[in-house]
Amino acid sequence: MTVPTPTDLAARTADRRASADLITRHLAPGVLVGREEFRPVHTRAVRESALTPHCRLVALALASYAHFRTGEMSHQPRLAGLVTATGLTPGQVAVALNILTQRGWASRTGSRAYEDADLQPHIPAGALARHRARRIAERAEREHLASA
Repeated sequence: MTVPTPTDLAARTADRRASADLITRHLAPGVLVGREEFRPVHTRAVRESALTPHCRLVALALASYAHFRTGEMSHQPRLAGLVTATGLTPGQVAVALNILTQRGWASRTGSRAYEDADLQPHIPAGALARHRARRIAERAEREHLASA
């Protein structure tokens, strides 16, 4: 067994930083382009995601309060509104919101407590890229079937 040198440790640190940077970019809010509208893209991306059913439900309920095209929130549902909209308990909604914020599907500003916090739904850049790739593949398959 060899003893790591300072050069080895520096390389490991650089690799970790690169991985952390990639994860940060993947979880950052994606930017809609062209004629993309927030709510249909968000809905499909949530359905295609690996989120748990409770997280999906809360994400879709939160997005239902957002502007259809831009995703901006005009009305804040707060925790009580999401509990009413989903039928889940306050604890289940809070856990789902924590997961959604950690994975880039939502952000919270203002209070640390969900009862008073302003929430904003997002589509993480990685999920948006996967959604676009699927759309391209589906379009190519439709065109292939139509020409056959």
